Amino acid sequence: MGASDAWQSGERPRITVAEWERLNRPPRREALLRYYWRTFRFLRTSAPVSELQGRQQSFRDAIVATVAFNRPDVIAWQIHLVRRHLAEHESYIVFDNSKKEEAREAIRDLCLRQHVPYVALPRNRLTVSRSHGQALNWIVRNFMTGLAPKVFGFIDHDIFPTESFSIRDRLKGKSVYGSVRRDTPTPGGWFLWPAFCFFDGSLLRQRLDFAPSYKFRMDSGGGNWPLLYRTIDQALVRFTENKLLRCGEGDDEHEDFFMSVDGWLHVTNASNWRRQPVDRREQLVALLRQAAGPDQLDVKFEPI
Repeated sequence: MGASDAWQSGERPRITVAEWERLNRPPRREALLRYYWRTFRFLRTSAPVSELQGRQQSFRDAIVATVAFNRPDVIAWQIHLVRRHLAEHESYIVFDNSKKEEAREAIRDLCLRQHVPYVALPRNRLTVSRSHGQALNWIVRNFMTGLAPKVFGFIDHDIFPTESFSIRDRLKGKSVYGSVRRDTPTPGGWFLWPAFCFFDGSLLRQRLDFAPSYKFRMDSGGGNWPLLYRTIDQALVRFTENKLLRCGEGDDEHEDFFMSVDGWLHVTNASNWRRQPVDRREQLVALLRQAAGPDQLDVKFEPI
């Protein structure tokens, strides 16, 4: 089943507040100090590998950062579809947050062969949402601010453009563009899903925080609620149109659906942060091949 089985939804499938809190319990006492210390060290450690393929000038125009995590097969398909459909494909760069050494080696080798800029993040001893959120903070503080791009943003490793797309066009006249999340008990609270969010480069001049917010009970990206989203002029914000794409027979949002985010196909759970009893490789590859054109990839997917 494919896009014809889509039904429109205002928001993407997401982890509930209760489930996020179970996976991301606030550290206490000694654990809190350890969390702060690990974050401090991580954010101040330089990249062990940085191979920019001579693209520095492109990065002054835009930076489209994807955060890789243990899945070279997923990154291979993303590279192919970004080159085919994304207007800003010259500004695409892989930041590797993988925990597995063999995955880092495979992703780096893939990027070298495909002439894609690659940066290995320092070893990240944080977990789940903290790991991803602080990875984005590392990218902003250690990479983006020095280049001062006109446009910047983030995509997850398991989201793929399936049609022609321009980030600059979507941001025209706006400061912030992305997929909104409102799954927080904070009254009126919202934040952009950090796996699909883009910003005017002028926002790099202010403090940003893509980590989870325990105070406001928000997932990764929620740290920007008190710093940016709470006071931003809504006329400067554009949200995506999200649709669920059926891939199974049931009603579980993680197992039986993919997501379309303004024409980008999002898989959910490619990092296996939750147990996935259903293997959706066949349905995923069918959709990716529809978007890939005549130049098909021969990449074997691991279970997804």
